[in-house]
Amino acid sequence: MADKKITRKELLKEPDEFLTLSTKIIRHARLNPRMYGAAFAALIVIVLAVLGWFAYSHQQEVRSHELFEQAYTSYEQLTNQSSPTPEQSDKAFQEFDRIAKEYPSRTGGEMALLYSAHVLYKKQDYKDALERYSRLQSSSLVQHGLGPLVTYHLAMTRMAMKEYDQALALFDQLSKDTLSPYRREAYSSIAKTYELMGKNKEAVQAYKQYLKMFPEAPDASFVKTRIMDLSAKG
Repeated sequence: MADKKITRKELLKEPDEFLTLSTKIIRHARLNPRMYGAAFAALIVIVLAVLGWFAYSHQQEVRSHELFEQAYTSYEQLTNQSSPTPEQSDKAFQEFDRIAKEYPSRTGGEMALLYSAHVLYKKQDYKDALERYSRLQSSSLVQHGLGPLVTYHLAMTRMAMKEYDQALALFDQLSKDTLSPYRREAYSSIAKTYELMGKNKEAVQAYKQYLKMFPEAPDASFVKTRIMDLSAKG
């Protein structure tokens, strides 16, 4: 038996669920104006609070960038000097440190933390430099692609502190990252670290691996000379 066809007239007689619900809400609002007024006011407050937070967050981000750029300009002038004074280095550190403390969760603040570590490294304050580089491992800079940069400086600091095994582990990590811009430096640094450890055979093998991976490296001639010298020492 064929299904009974519903006529247009019958459809029009069917109650519209949306209109019915809307009517009920309007009727309820008329009967409870204070409740709905309070709810609407609360909604407005929430919207304004969210918009205010976004505006404040954007303002803080912009300000942190501005302050970092100012500090970086001074730092760049300092690095161009042949022998900056300890006072100049201290001033550069203080500027970066202040920004890092005032804007710890902003990009400008994280960049300031990075460069404060650079200044400490140049001052040979490796312990404090390492602490700052380590803090950057959980920063947004790493999440946005600067992880290899942080790892490289961690490794270099470990090497400067004569923590050679830790440095080798970090350099090895970088050497295996085919996308890392520090891959060549990592291979070279592995060999240099073995040299510092007095492990000439391992250093020779590391230098040979470096030439195998980067035969056209700008320091290829120097590396070949190092291989000869270290091989002669045994």
